[in-house]
Amino acid sequence: MGHKPNTPRKKKPRKRPATPTETNPLIQQHKTPEGRAKYRLMLLTRRKGGRPLGVPDGYTAKTIKPIVDKAKRDAKKVVSIMTKETPMEDPRAAEALETAVEIMRTPIHNRDRLQAAKIILDFTKIKPVAKSEVTIGNAEAFLTSLLDGDEEEDGEQEDVNKECPCGNEKCTCD
Repeated sequence: MGHKPNTPRKKKPRKRPATPTETNPLIQQHKTPEGRAKYRLMLLTRRKGGRPLGVPDGYTAKTIKPIVDKAKRDAKKVVSIMTKETPMEDPRAAEALETAVEIMRTPIHNRDRLQAAKIILDFTKIKPVAKSEVTIGNAEAFLTSLLDGDEEEDGEQEDVNKECPCGNEKCTCD
C-alpha cells in the first residue's frame, strides 16, 4: 500500500510545438493573390447544413414549394371574395389578410397558424365586446316585448271579468 510507482505520472499533457508561420501552408497561401482567390472560392461554394429558411420540419424545399404556391392562390381567392362582400379602404389591410390566410393554409407551426387565425377573425368578425352589446340590446328588446305581451293579456283578463255579472275573479256563475 505504501509502495511508490517507479515512474510517476505526468502532471500536464505535453503541448505540441506550434508550427512556425514561415512553414504553415495556410498562412503562406493567403499571402498570394491566387491563394486568396482560392480561399474566396471555397467560402462561396461551401455547403451550409440544415433546412432552408421558411421550410417547416419534415419537408424539403422541393416538397413545400407546391403547397405554398397553392396556399397563395387560395389566399388570393379568399381575400377577393371577402373584399367583394365588404370593401377595405386600405390596400395594406387586404395584403395583410392575404398573408394571414396563406399562413393558415400552409403546414407550419401551430402557434403561427393560431396567430393567423386570430388576425383573420379580428378582420372578419365582431369583437366580443360589441357582440355582447348587441346581445344585451336584443335581450332588452325581448324583455320589453314580453312585458308588452303581459300587459295585453292582463287587459284581456279584465275584459273577461267585466262580462261576468258577479265581478269575481273566480267566477262560477256560468
